[in-house]
Parts: sequence; C-alpha cells; structure tokens
Amino acid sequence: MDYELVIVGCGPGGMSAGIYAARLGLKTAIFEAKSPGGTMAIAHLVENYPGFERISGAELAEKMLAQTKKSGAEVVMEGVVGIVKGDKTFEVLTEGKNTHTAKAIILATGGEYKKLGMDGEEKFFGRGVSYCATCDGPLFRGKNVAVIGGGDTAVKAALYLSDLCKNVYLVHRRDEFRAESANVEQLKKKKNVQLFLSYIPQEIRGSDVVESLRIQALESEGAKELVVDGVFVCVGEVPMTILAKSLGIKLDEKGQIAVDDDEQTNVKGVWAVGDVTKGPRQIITACGEGTKAAIAAYSFVRSAKAPALVK
Repeated sequence: MDYELVIVGCGPGGMSAGIYAARLGLKTAIFEAKSPGGTMAIAHLVENYPGFERISGAELAEKMLAQTKKSGAEVVMEGVVGIVKGDKTFEVLTEGKNTHTAKAIILATGGEYKKLGMDGEEKFFGRGVSYCATCDGPLFRGKNVAVIGGGDTAVKAALYLSDLCKNVYLVHRRDEFRAESANVEQLKKKKNVQLFLSYIPQEIRGSDVVESLRIQALESEGAKELVVDGVFVCVGEVPMTILAKSLGIKLDEKGQIAVDDDEQTNVKGVWAVGDVTKGPRQIITACGEGTKAAIAAYSFVRSAKAPALVK
C-alpha cells in the first residue's frame, strides 16, 4: 500500500499525529505491534489530562483511538520490522511480510520502563506498583510510599512525592547517588523523606494491594519491612530505537532520538515524538509533539517540488 505518511506506534503521540495528518488531507497509516495506547493504556488512573478529571489510561486510549479512526487515519495492528530509505520514498516492512511505501515517517515507538523483576512487582502493578510518579503520585496523597532508584528520575520522583505523601522511603543499592547533587541536597532536607542506602528491594507484599516492601541491607544480614501503600520503581526507561538506528538517526547521550523544535530527526523526512525522545514523559506532551510533527510532515510532503530524501 502507498501512503503519504506512516506513523510507527499508536500511543498518544502517534495518534495525535495521525489525527492532525489525516485532517490535513494526508493519506496516513499508523502501525502498532501491540495494543493501542502505549504506556498510557496501562495507567491505572489519569488525573492530569485536560478535559477529564479522572479517567483510566485504558479508557483514554480507547477514546483517542476512536477519534483517530474517525479522522481518517488508518490503524494497522501490525508491527514494523524495518524501514528502508529510497530516493523519494521509504519502504516500510511489517512483521506480516508486507511492504508499504511512505513519503514521510513519524516514529512514535515509545519506551519501556525498566523492571527489577522482584517478587510482587508484576503482581501488584496498577495496585500500588507504579513506574511514573507524576502520573500516579496524586493517588497516594497522605499515604506512605517507597521509591526505588538512585538516579535523577528516582530523586525527582521522591521530591515530587514528598509534597504529596505522608512519608517517602527512598531505597538505593549504593551508598551515594548518581543524581544531580542539588536535587540530592534538597531531598535530604525533606523531613518526611527517609533514605535507605546500600539496601536492595527483595519483595513487594500485600493481599489485594501493596501493603509493604521488604528490603535487605547489602553490608549486613539485616532486613527491614517498610509499611507502604505504594512502590515507585524509578530505575530508568529504555527508548525503543531499533528502527531509528537502522535509518542512521542520531541519538542523544541517553540513547533517545535527537530531534529539533519541529520533532524532526537528522534524517530528512523522518520525525520522532513521545517517550522515544527527550522530554517530560507525559501524555499531553506526547500529544503536542505528535501535532508538531504532523504539521511539519504535511508541509514536507505537500511542498511545491517533490522533496528528495537523498541528495
């Protein structure tokens, strides 16, 4: 099938791009290997998306998908396994061994939260276990929570949660932080934050929801059980950049796709949006980036002289 724009990934960034591109008149297809919505779809509750005071991530994803389809964008539930750049078009290869062409590409491939694999982590996901403090923190207002990690993500999460929660326990396997020192010093001044350095998390416990976190000291046989209502695993995210690397797209120092103000990559005709790029990992941010990319892609495709991808 020949398309003017192919979007890889059906999260909020990909769907927003699809809505705008289709409404602008581009023949647009969105390819998705898994379920639409990306990490948004697995958020237990979303309370910071304008227009919805409280809505589950799954319901918001469903509404976005319906609007995307209504706009005229084609949603294809098939993963993209390769993209080849030609002189004026890209060849898009899918896992079903189908080949499509496109004049422009938007990568909205997202990222995956790193998991620890400890006992109870998967069992209590969405029932006290979270990977996003800004997404789910307000659900634990006035409660006790634990944050696992020692980088900027974990320290910033603990700072944010300290303004919402009764007590915040930060668990880190080392005796010092990798985070910015200014943030660490600010965290140490918080009276409701307790640091457990040189401890590793062993097990998340509870019945229907999280009730406690068991941690083990690295330098002794001592173990503690922290009574908490929530556990935030903040050990990083892995951007999905396999397709980007195959196209020769530049990545930044954190392995994310580098883009300009219009979300364009260093490869002509390719844009990137959402969690695969640098920026706040928020639904509304991805939507804005998708919008910018779609408008820029429209101008590129509709330029008076058909743009060459290779000079």
